[in-house]
Amino acid sequence: MTYLQPVDILRGSPLFSGLDRVILERMTRALTPEQWSKHTEILPAASTARRFVIIGAGRVKVVHGNAGSGRELTLWLLGPGDGLDVIGLLDGQPHSASAWTLDEVQALSGPVGLFRGWLEQYAPFRLAMYRYVARQLRSLSELAGDLTLHDTMTRLARLLLRHFGTSARARESSLLHDLSHEELAGMIGSVRVVVNRLLARLRRESIIDLHGGRVSLIDLHRLLRRADEHLGQLPADVPPRHAKILPDGRTR
Repeated sequence: MTYLQPVDILRGSPLFSGLDRVILERMTRALTPEQWSKHTEILPAASTARRFVIIGAGRVKVVHGNAGSGRELTLWLLGPGDGLDVIGLLDGQPHSASAWTLDEVQALSGPVGLFRGWLEQYAPFRLAMYRYVARQLRSLSELAGDLTLHDTMTRLARLLLRHFGTSARARESSLLHDLSHEELAGMIGSVRVVVNRLLARLRRESIIDLHGGRVSLIDLHRLLRRADEHLGQLPADVPPRHAKILPDGRTR
């Protein structure tokens, strides 16, 4: 992993986009550089009210787990620029979810009180946090609707659409790169064997392709049908019917 300068981690985060470099450099001096290996718990539930983490490189999943069954539900899949845990930051109470790395992760962390002070001191940071929390709430709302209203195939199709649906979502699509089928199952409230079967079915129908741990989207319009969407409501930036959407979000 290429080592990132602390100030570049903040500059790459939407939470700090409205602040100039002098302020960002001052902030980094108060933060602690962090590095974690793959499959490491970096923020146990008990720590969510004490530390706030800004991801610089790598991916992190925030999950609810059931120790008895071994099942888990992924609430958010986070990447460079994301912050965790915003719930503990805002209400000062431990969050019942925990955060685990999916790659080697580089980050900055600091006491929750420090970030709260910055929210009061810097209006651009406060506004960016409002927008960020709104985005996370919208994501949770979509997840709750999917789990309650849709069958497993529809949930899988909607997950792929959220991450590969338009070229504007290249960042999100890169977060799904090389995730195991078990991880995908955790994002839709299912199990690996079911996701294996459904992905194989989508591949047989030439809707997706699977190669080297990657999912490539071949036929967006047919996937939309799987997700109970209407072709007449497609956004303007949806690629042509037979465009291939690569894992980095590009089309060809």
